[in-house]
Amino acid sequence: MFLSYFGPRVVMAEEGVGGIEVVDTAIKFAQDEVPHVAYLYMTLKNNGDKKIENLIFEIRYYDEEECLIKKAVIKNKLTEEISPKETKKYKIRLRGDVFNERNEEYPYTKGGEFDSFDVKILNVKFSRK
Repeated sequence: MFLSYFGPRVVMAEEGVGGIEVVDTAIKFAQDEVPHVAYLYMTLKNNGDKKIENLIFEIRYYDEEECLIKKAVIKNKLTEEISPKETKKYKIRLRGDVFNERNEEYPYTKGGEFDSFDVKILNVKFSRK
């Protein structure tokens, strides 16, 4: 069984991070896996003229009143390069840490409390090929 949280805010990357656009995002988790696993489904579009090898991005989780609950920085999770003018979909497993909340990439301890989230690109790594 999959539960999903929709309602993300789509954020356009700044010019300095290579013109990568976050087209669509969703967070889903499978309750049939133990421990519960959260996945970020993300569609990215490369509007630049260089291949993108990897990204560093931030996810911010908000409650119903738009108050920030948690933010997590995600590094080097892309599995394939994105060519110029190409759009790709990714399924990224978000790390959980029951013992140390600061290390988790998804608010497992507050999963039922968050209402929306946004994704912001912080840094782009270009391919050397």
